[in-house]
Amino acid sequence: MSADRSSTDARGAPGWLQLGPRTLPPPQGASDVVRDSVAASVPADRKHVGPVPATVEEWLAFVAAADAPAIAGAQALEAALPVTVERDEIAGVDVYHVVPDEISPAHDEHLFVHVHGGAYVLNGGPACVSEALLLAAGVGIRAVSIDYRMPPVHPYPTPVDDVVAVYQELLKRHRARSMVMGGSSAGGGLTMLAVQRLLGEGMRVPGALFVGTPGSDLSGIGDSIRLNQDVDRSIPEYGGLVEAMAKLFADGLELTDPRISPLYGDFDGFPPTLLASGVRDILLSNTVRTHTRLLEAGTEAELIVFEGMSHADFMIEFSSPEHQLLLAQFDRFCVRHLQGSTRKPPGGPDRVDSLRWA
Repeated sequence: MSADRSSTDARGAPGWLQLGPRTLPPPQGASDVVRDSVAASVPADRKHVGPVPATVEEWLAFVAAADAPAIAGAQALEAALPVTVERDEIAGVDVYHVVPDEISPAHDEHLFVHVHGGAYVLNGGPACVSEALLLAAGVGIRAVSIDYRMPPVHPYPTPVDDVVAVYQELLKRHRARSMVMGGSSAGGGLTMLAVQRLLGEGMRVPGALFVGTPGSDLSGIGDSIRLNQDVDRSIPEYGGLVEAMAKLFADGLELTDPRISPLYGDFDGFPPTLLASGVRDILLSNTVRTHTRLLEAGTEAELIVFEGMSHADFMIEFSSPEHQLLLAQFDRFCVRHLQGSTRKPPGGPDRVDSLRWA
C-alpha cells in the first residue's frame, strides 16, 4: 500500500490522504489542533530514506544525527516549562531529576519513574527527558528520567538492567506504592519488561504504571501494523528501520521472546496500569492486546484511544485538548492508586510473598 498526500480530494477539501483507491480525510472528530496538524503532515516524510545502518559506526552516526533535534526540542521544552532539570547518577546509571516549580499537594510524596521511548536506540542523553517534562509539569509530580544505555553498544539485557537497577535503588528511599513507572513506545515496553523482571525476582513493583503505545510485541504482529501503514505519520511503516532497531535491541533473540516482547510474558501481579494510543497508531494493536492481557490477569487497566492520533501523538501534540485530557487521566490515576507517603518503613523488606505491589 503506497500513500501520497494530495492537497485536495475530489471535492476540494484540503489535507486528504490517498491510500490506493481510498481517501482518508483529516480526523473530523479530533480537536482542531490535531485535525489541522494531521492535515498539514505527510506520513512519507517520516520514512527512513537510504540504507539501514549496517555497522556499529554507521548506527552511532545515525543516532547522533537523529538525536540532535530531539535534544534541541527537550532543551526548548525545559526552557518553556516551569521545571528544573538536574543530571545525576543512580546505581551507576545516568538519570535526570525533573522537579516542577510547583508540586501538587496530591503528589507531594509521589515520584514518577520515567522510561523514555525512541525505538530502544534513540533519545538518549538530554533528549530522554521530554515526556517526563510534560507529565511532571502537567500534573505537578517529581520525576526521575532514566537515561538507560542502548544499542548498538548496549543491547538487551542492558537497558532492562539499568531500569531495574535505578528502581531498586529508589526503593531504598521511596515506598513502592508511592511510585508510578512508565513511558511511551519503547519506554512502555521496557517498563513492562522491568516489572516482569521484578515480579520474577519477588521484588516490590511500583504502585501504578503508565504505558503509552508500548513496544510490547516487536515481532510486527497486529492488525494496526498493516491497517495503519502509511497512515501513522510518526511511524509510517514497521519494517525497515524500525524493525532493524528492534533486532538491534534483541541482539540475536527472537522478537517473540518474552525477554524482548513482554506481551508474551507473565502479567500476574502487575500493578494498575493506564494505557494510551490513537486510532491511527501503528502500535494500536500492541496497546489493545496489552490491555487485554492485563485484564485477563485481573489487573485494573484503563485504556484511552484518541481519535485521529498517530504513534505517541498524545505527547507530540502537547498544546491539544487530547494532551490535556491525558494529563488529567494520569493525574487521577496516580492519585487513586499511589500511597500518600514516599517514606519506606524502617527496616521494611524489599521482598513480599503476597501483595507484591503493596
